[in-house]
This record gives sequence, structure tokens and C-alpha cells, in this order.
Amino acid sequence: MALLKKTDALIPLQELDLRIHGVKVRRAEKPRQLAASEQKLARARDNVAAIHAEIKALKLEGAKRELSVKEFDGKIEKIQAQSMTARKNDEYQAFQKEISGAKADKSRVEDGLLDIYMQVDEKVKLEKIRQEELQEAEAGHAAGKLKVESEMVEDDRQIEGLLAQRVSLADAAEKTMVKLYDRVLASKDDGLALSAVGKYETIEETGKVSHWQCEGCAVGLNMQDINLLMMGKEIQFCRNCSRIMYLKPD
Repeated sequence: MALLKKTDALIPLQELDLRIHGVKVRRAEKPRQLAASEQKLARARDNVAAIHAEIKALKLEGAKRELSVKEFDGKIEKIQAQSMTARKNDEYQAFQKEISGAKADKSRVEDGLLDIYMQVDEKVKLEKIRQEELQEAEAGHAAGKLKVESEMVEDDRQIEGLLAQRVSLADAAEKTMVKLYDRVLASKDDGLALSAVGKYETIEETGKVSHWQCEGCAVGLNMQDINLLMMGKEIQFCRNCSRIMYLKPD
């Protein structure tokens, strides 16, 4: 069998490997399709956690102010009791002034407490909205994940079937050629180990000019390269991309 026929036997294998590579690339991209929904879900969870923290902090501050109000009530009650024991008017007036100041302080605390109650009410309403957004994000992510996982299972099934076909094609080619081809293929990340060499014509000032190039990397080839490919005595590798070259049929 001529060497040219040996490389020709690798062409169906290369075509199949490109299909396998395409499915593998598609499958590898699938988890990335969930990135947007994962980010949306993470933001929704953060928003819920943040609103929970805000409500907790407000309730804690409210509890402190409620305690302060009770303390003022106790203080006022104590001063009122003391005022009843006053013997002189100026002493009684001093107690009344102290009571008035305590009541003013209590009123300010109560005003702040009322503001906190209003803030809590608003935060609780916002919390409901954030919870609904979280549920929506969780549902969207779950549906997207289910779809992607189903597609990945189908991709795995296709890859398994294509690999089975590859075994048959590899068995039909010469073992040494397949071994060499596989070594080149393993060094490439685009699934292309066998590169066609094509002839292209351009119109220049001197007339029509023919050019030959490796279609794997577009590097130009000279006539000596082409003659060696035509002779088929040795395997020809592209000097630029190291792929196995073969002449593209006219």
C-alpha cells in the first residue's frame, strides 16, 4: 500500500475525531451556561441574609430602647415617690424638674423606638420581596441545571457512540499510522492532527499565480513540499504546526 493511501485512510478518522472534539467542547461549555443563574441565586441569597441581619439589628436596638423606657418609668416613679416626702417648696420643685427631665428623655427614647418599629415594618415588607426573589432564583437555577444535566447526558451518549465508531475506523488503518496520528492528535487542542494541503490561485500583475498552503495553520508551502507529498515516500509534517499533511483532492 502506497504511503499516500495510508494517509488517505486516516481522513475518515480525522473527520470523526473532529466530531468527537466538537461534542466534547460543547459538553464542557454546558456547566458555564449555569453561571448567570448561579450568580443570580447567590445575589438573592445575599440579599435575604442582608435583610435578615438588618431586621435583627433593628429588633436588638428596639429591645434596648424598650428596656431604657422601662428604666425611665422606674426612675420617674421613684422620683415621684421622693417628691411626696419633700418638706419645702423649692425641694419639691427640684423633684418636679428632675421628673420633667426624665420624662423628656423618655419621650426622646420613645420617639426613636417608634421610628425603629416603622423601620422594622418596612424591612419585613422588603424581606417578603427578597424571599420571593430567592424562590424565583432557586426555581430558575433548578430548571436550568436539570436542562443542562440532561443535555450533558445526551452528549456523553453521543461521545460513547462516536468513540465506538472510532475503534472500527482505527482498526481499518495501519497501526503505525494510527499510532503516529494519535500522538499528533494528543498534542493539539483543536482535534485536528491531519491537515489538508490546498491549492489556491490569485491574480497578480504577472498573471495567475498558484499557492499551496497547510489548511491547519495557513502556512505557505513550496513546490518541494508539494513534490514530496505527491511522491508519497515519507510522511510529511507541517513545519509550522507539526500536523500530518495530505494533498487535498482537486
